[in-house]
Amino acid sequence: MSARRTLLFVPGARPDRFEKAVCAGADMVCVDLEDSVQPQSKDSARTAAIKWLVTGGSGPERIVRINSLKTRAGLVDLVAIADASPQNGLIFLPKVDGPDELRIADAILSEAKCPLGMIALIESLDGVENVQAISTASIRLEMIMFGAVDFAAELGCDLAEQPLAYARSRIIHAARRAGISAMDVPCIAVHDHEILISETAAARALGFSGKAVLHPANVKTVNDAFTPTAQETAKAREIVAAFEASETGLVLIDGKLVEKPVIRKMEQVLSAAKAAGLA
Repeated sequence: MSARRTLLFVPGARPDRFEKAVCAGADMVCVDLEDSVQPQSKDSARTAAIKWLVTGGSGPERIVRINSLKTRAGLVDLVAIADASPQNGLIFLPKVDGPDELRIADAILSEAKCPLGMIALIESLDGVENVQAISTASIRLEMIMFGAVDFAAELGCDLAEQPLAYARSRIIHAARRAGISAMDVPCIAVHDHEILISETAAARALGFSGKAVLHPANVKTVNDAFTPTAQETAKAREIVAAFEASETGLVLIDGKLVEKPVIRKMEQVLSAAKAAGLA
């Protein structure tokens, strides 16, 4: 599995930006057919996005975010992608409130013999309430993303770290339990580097595997934050080696007792480093 630290959004109505986004250094690039596309441009954006997805190519993973399956536009998006049957990439489902939406998408893709994986965006009260069931609704589901802006508006709370900590933790818990990735919402202050650094550090500390971005200039900062440093990688390798060499299953390193839960964390560090091409 390649690294999934960053997912860069690009508007579906701007096909001139698609390849620029591919070259921005993000691990994943998502052409958006939902919020960034006006109703009169939905059809042309859909056509351009599907062509881009089918064409494929080397570089980051390719994703298309369709409209909600609770809308006509979303159903048309899903069927059109299934009919085109791209062989690589992911389909991103927004405003997922329950597991049935994933099952419907899975059934339509399966009928068309389309192998795409899926991402679910959790951005409603119902979505957070049902996130455990959503996370296991389809074997195609590879990632859950938190949509903080819509969720905060529905909950009536500030768009801030503390009021949204519960929702974030539930999403991470569900994702980890299901063995899939969890990605945090993009930083909407795209030109404020300090806020971006703060939000990204908080997301990593909480357990997210990556953070989406809205602007290419934010990609490197987020990639760096979710990539283990050389020192972290070396320490993890040292701890794992010492544990494996121990005959008792216990080892002291720097005066601290190392047991299996610590080793699992160190193995995660090494996996992240390997995915980023560093180990």
